[in-house]
Amino acid sequence: MNQVKHNIFLLATCFILIFTACSEDEEPEVVITDNVSMLIDKTINSTVLSQTMKYNIILPNDYYTNTERYYPVLYLFHGMGGNNRDWALQGNARLTLQNAFKNGVTAPMIVVMPDAFNTFYVDGYQNGLKYETYFWEEFLPFIESEYRVTASRDTRFIAGLSMGGFGASYYAFTYPEKFKYCYSMSGAVEGVGAASTPSIADIIRAYDSFSDLPAYTMDCGTADPLVFTSNQSVHAKLLDAGFDHEYIEREGTHDWVFWTKALEMALERIGQYTN
Repeated sequence: MNQVKHNIFLLATCFILIFTACSEDEEPEVVITDNVSMLIDKTINSTVLSQTMKYNIILPNDYYTNTERYYPVLYLFHGMGGNNRDWALQGNARLTLQNAFKNGVTAPMIVVMPDAFNTFYVDGYQNGLKYETYFWEEFLPFIESEYRVTASRDTRFIAGLSMGGFGASYYAFTYPEKFKYCYSMSGAVEGVGAASTPSIADIIRAYDSFSDLPAYTMDCGTADPLVFTSNQSVHAKLLDAGFDHEYIEREGTHDWVFWTKALEMALERIGQYTN
């Protein structure tokens, strides 16, 4: 993505998220329904980032009653201009998970939504922040010690939208021993032209063998003005390299209508590993 496209990407994404943003006072700290609980603005003190970081988490309600049970985990990333509340307040994540568990789409699992500012989930992209270091040295170990997740590659999944689609893909293929499956939603998969944000195609093609890499889905709207052509480009490069993956082009643009459906589709695929 060249500098002009990059600037358009940032401005348009921020506009979408700001225009549709909800007040931080619109949700209570905990939302409990018949089969899920969503905890909002939980915190972790980060030494790496020298600040308190927020995250949201969705837990199956039997998490509180079946205290011997451990659960699969999905790390769900937000986009540029967003935060840990986006999937809760704009992406309808609680209702989507509630329905997925109730209908047997996927086994009950834990969904973690961290705040990543505008870091692109890497070190050094935003004001020198070492977000990638924070995620791996502090955040993921904290989640796996604080909550009953199975902490196994076979039950650890990752997904994200836009900037978060890049972050999810980057983590999945930079740390392939950590994740079983990755779903990119309108992902900025060609990176943004910085050394710390390379094309996902380049990361994958650098492997001598693809046999130990996570399963991968790229999902992008055909009317997406920001990342449709870059998704097509990465898809073509992965085909040329012989990397087996799922590529979805469907009607839609760079918005929450598209991403809410994408989460439903991601859970259907994750269910193939959890059910």
